[in-house]
Amino acid sequence: MLAVVAGAALSGAVGAATSASTVKAASGSTPVTLGATPLGLDVGPWDTLYSDPSKLSMMQSYLKAAGIGQLHYGGGGTADQYDWENNTVVNNPTECGPAPTPASFTEPPCPQKEPFDFADFSANARAIGDQSYVTVDYGTGTPTMAADWVTKADTTAGQGVAQWSIGNESYGCWEYDAWLTGDPLDDTDYAANDSATCPWVTADSQGDGVTEMANSYVANAAPYMEDMETADPSIQIGVPWAFDGTVGGAGVPNNTSWDETLLTDLDENGLHVSFVEAHWYPFGDIGDVGSKGNPSVQAVIQSVETIPSQYDKVQAILNAYDPTATVTIGETGVSYLPTNVPCLPAGALFAAGDALEWLSSGAQTVDWWPMETGDNPESACNTPDEAMFTGNGTPDTMYTGYLLASQLAKPNAQLSSLTVKNLSDRGNTNNAIGFQSVLPDGQVVVALMNTNTTYAQKVSISSSLTGNLSTESYIAADQPKATATSAAPTKIVDGTTTAGAIAGSITVPAQSILLFKSGLPSKVSLKTAASVKAGTKVTIKGTLTLNGAAAQAGTVVKVYRRVAGSSVDSATLTVKTTAGGVFTATDLPPAYGSYDYVASYPGSSLYAWASSTDLVHVTAVKPTLKLKFSAASVSPGRKVTVTATLGAWHTNRTLVIYAQPKGSAKKVIERGTINSKGQLVVSFTIRANTTFTVTYSGDKWYASASATGTVKG
Repeated sequence: MLAVVAGAALSGAVGAATSASTVKAASGSTPVTLGATPLGLDVGPWDTLYSDPSKLSMMQSYLKAAGIGQLHYGGGGTADQYDWENNTVVNNPTECGPAPTPASFTEPPCPQKEPFDFADFSANARAIGDQSYVTVDYGTGTPTMAADWVTKADTTAGQGVAQWSIGNESYGCWEYDAWLTGDPLDDTDYAANDSATCPWVTADSQGDGVTEMANSYVANAAPYMEDMETADPSIQIGVPWAFDGTVGGAGVPNNTSWDETLLTDLDENGLHVSFVEAHWYPFGDIGDVGSKGNPSVQAVIQSVETIPSQYDKVQAILNAYDPTATVTIGETGVSYLPTNVPCLPAGALFAAGDALEWLSSGAQTVDWWPMETGDNPESACNTPDEAMFTGNGTPDTMYTGYLLASQLAKPNAQLSSLTVKNLSDRGNTNNAIGFQSVLPDGQVVVALMNTNTTYAQKVSISSSLTGNLSTESYIAADQPKATATSAAPTKIVDGTTTAGAIAGSITVPAQSILLFKSGLPSKVSLKTAASVKAGTKVTIKGTLTLNGAAAQAGTVVKVYRRVAGSSVDSATLTVKTTAGGVFTATDLPPAYGSYDYVASYPGSSLYAWASSTDLVHVTAVKPTLKLKFSAASVSPGRKVTVTATLGAWHTNRTLVIYAQPKGSAKKVIERGTINSKGQLVVSFTIRANTTFTVTYSGDKWYASASATGTVKG
């Protein structure tokens, strides 16, 4: 579950690199122009979540919200055991034996049906405008099977595929690869998932074994590429990329032999590699992080900082052997095995940093592995997992990371890393990382991530942010706690600030992500009367312009009344613009005094927030107050009737009448409530010349007043 909390304010305290821009970011790397689908997600034929019609609407909403633009079909190792035409898989050792072959698909009971076929996958992807990426079966399939799939996809409405790759992690002996037993390797002892028969082990060295596997792949993948290109001459085909041993969960000995052999030999055969597909898992089998000697949560988060150097290694080889090939991260996660990170706030930071580091370095798409695994079948994430969702469709923290990253990773945006200066510990720049994205519409979005799990970091950046900013913050310490049976809602806090407020420094809480977004300019113009009398309505008139043009009729504007100098709203009015961006509101101030009227446009996904304030003085009304006597003079000892009359009032109807005979003290002779005519009447015995006084203390609209008169006696 996701919960967005509004109203917080932040201040200083708080996809291919197809045409890299020549304009430098304000500080950091050269921006790369992202492709059409920066963020992706892996979905296998074995998926039971995305194939469930009762959950489809919910899942589509989640994917759209997180900007998932590419769905990768294959399912990891399943891709090398899958017959797309019959939607069957040959991965059961009991029924299929330890080394299935293409013939196994026609040998019952080996082939087993999967729940999610390619047609349903394609329909779901098209329904949300996503492109498809498919890995064909190299391990137990044939070139004909692959080419037929290409033809089917190209000739069936709604089943088009943007990218194809041949085989899943074919450099590894953990994958099914029936071709190793044939020409040119002729390794008849090879059996999938049997480490003793792996060429890495049986060759003179691990490096030699990888080279042998590379030669086998080139010889046997070439017919795949030829047949697939014949089926579709414009096809985009990728091949597996091998990382070196510095990538804990995806490293391969002598990886450069694999990578260089594929690029060189396929090219010599006249076959074009459109892209390389890399699987990035920085850790191997680590289980629960932070315990039993396993890497700490901080180490997991900070592992994303190694990505730029890994990309540089990839690009160096591509520059040397195939400069036109691009990079797709076809799978990524903390580890290729389940960990507890998807159940921790750290998962959001890792996933966001993973995606943004690869994309800002130049990768075309970053596909998270996978949508779901079934390891957590209900809503709670309390078992180690790899997935973005639990089995019933509840987002894990990895989803939150992609949701936040998607604010920057928009199609055709210009994304770059930012240089972050750590003011808390000068000389330590490893605890905070930053990114800037200039969106196609001109908006600027900046993300700051504190990878330190204990301490806040005071940092400074140089960015292109200007004017009023909207903010989002995800802070690990503020996240609600899950229970054993139910997931906790994710807390992302919305707020506002200005570029000026964060220009000097920003405090980034421990283990948090802060987003700052400057939309297209908006402006609120406001006009009220400088002063009005109490009890009179104030008319507030204004106009709203968005990027220099009048706001569309019906745009909501909030008008707040505040006591002058206060930030507390004492009234809130909601109005909508009419033609020309004009809005009007009326308000009756509760009392005389000075008030600020603040007209505010909250902003949108496209436009920045804006506000304008006008000061109104509400003046007290001077009431009429009179005294009348039944006689101007009376004989001593006779009574006189005194009538006090108040001309107007709001809430206070009390008058006080005093008498002061000559030579005596002034005293109250009547305190009371006026009648419907505004009168208070009292009789008084005259013994000498007497001065009468009536007072009115006033109320929220009317000022105080008094009147006097004398009766001779």
